[in-house]
Amino acid sequence: MNGTDNNSRIVVSLSPPKRAHLQTPEGNHRDRSVRVSDQKIDYKPSLQAISLLSLSMIFSCLELRDIRSLELACTFLRRAVKEDNALAKAWYRRFPSPQQYQLRTAIKTKDASQLCDWLESFTNNQALLKPLTDLNPVGVSVPARLYFTRARLMSEYKIFNLVKKDTIHENGLVYSAALSVDGRHLLTVSSDNTAKIYRHMADGSWQTNTIIPHQSRVNSAIFSHDGERVLTTSRDGTAKIYLLGCDGSWSEKACFSHDIPVISASFSTDDRHVITSSSDGTAQLHSRKDDGSWQLTATFSHNDAVSSGNFSPDGHHLVTASWDKTAKIHRQKTDGSWEKNAFIFYHQLPVKSATFSPDGRHLVTASDDWTAKIISQNPDGSWVEKACISHRDRVTSASFSTDCRHLVTTGSDCRVKIYGQKNNGSWVEKTIFHHKDRVRSAAFSPDGRHLVTASDDFTAKIIGQLSDGSWVEKACISHRYWLKSASFSDDGSHVVTAGGNRVIITELQRSNLLPAATTLFQRVCITM
Repeated sequence: MNGTDNNSRIVVSLSPPKRAHLQTPEGNHRDRSVRVSDQKIDYKPSLQAISLLSLSMIFSCLELRDIRSLELACTFLRRAVKEDNALAKAWYRRFPSPQQYQLRTAIKTKDASQLCDWLESFTNNQALLKPLTDLNPVGVSVPARLYFTRARLMSEYKIFNLVKKDTIHENGLVYSAALSVDGRHLLTVSSDNTAKIYRHMADGSWQTNTIIPHQSRVNSAIFSHDGERVLTTSRDGTAKIYLLGCDGSWSEKACFSHDIPVISASFSTDDRHVITSSSDGTAQLHSRKDDGSWQLTATFSHNDAVSSGNFSPDGHHLVTASWDKTAKIHRQKTDGSWEKNAFIFYHQLPVKSATFSPDGRHLVTASDDWTAKIISQNPDGSWVEKACISHRDRVTSASFSTDCRHLVTTGSDCRVKIYGQKNNGSWVEKTIFHHKDRVRSAAFSPDGRHLVTASDDFTAKIIGQLSDGSWVEKACISHRYWLKSASFSDDGSHVVTAGGNRVIITELQRSNLLPAATTLFQRVCITM
């Protein structure tokens, strides 16, 4: 990521200053003064003696704010930062490896025309677009340059223009909807006891590809990180895995059973493991063997229903949340077995979810006791509570931004709270946004600079961070029914919302107003 590639040319040629041949050195070496043949020469080291390759290696060790400071130091460093695309690379390094993989996967499927459309949503500056759209998306530093540029352009606008691209109607209520990492498939959960996989056709329409049946209500359905598997859970006590075949069809590959309803399930980062959480008080760990089959490898117990189970990014920790008012961290041993209940954290009422940050250094819980707790790992491997976020009613969701620098919580108190991490590691409240009814969830965009909410007031709000670090409401999508879910596409260009019997796919575009002309209190709201 920090190296050079065919799309990152170094065009500045710097030659080191010529040195005199020293024969009779004299004088004070501290001041770099020498005397040669009775002629005094003062040698002063120059930045221009450092090659851009060496500077690139130095830049790769610095954080974004340090490189911004270097950019202001002098013309030479400013030019070097630009030639190396050092700002884009430093910004991209802030994302943990799994998130970088997701960003690369989402962008590498686009051709030049699609890249141009993706960037033109927020600029018509052809001088800026042409060099970027000519890049090979699989180049080492190309995703960094593309996402950094688009994130910067988006942050300049205080309001967005919303363009409805597609509407998918179903016979029953839709509980959730999400796009695959490449944007070619759409996954929905509906009230007819099914999960449906739609395929994006060449003419732009969405066609039902596969229907995954259950005997009772489907509680959840998610794509694997690579987009090639779908995992569903149901009140019928089962969780199913479907696999995408080479011919584009989906087929069932595994079915896991609990005694009573399966509430949720999740994949490990490498998609080789699955954790299912059930009302029977257990979470089951299933692992994929080399032949593609799945086997039960561990079971984790609580004293009441297990509401969620999630892997750390490196797969060496698991966290389970339960109605027994606890969140338990389980640690994998060197021999592959699990140290169960290694750390236990308590709430006053049921814990509805517990998830790790993308870098695996923190986790956040969401509880019916009106609080969300941030728990962090110490250098010695232990875990300790770092902060407690309070709402005025049940906390409905809590999640970290993709760069791990922010956290958002939502509640039945109609509030959306954004917290940020300071340089000393502490967490502070940044801002609060309000809905007119319960907020079910909030999800960050892939670049971590925006989030979208889903509320019972029939709206989804798109909230974004401006260049000065402040957060503002940039747009509002209105449905005719409660919003059950809202999420971004993996390239950050679209928002998928589910409410009533409809799924709406909305494209984000720049406002017709110039960035400088928008005001803090302006927003756009459209009814879908």
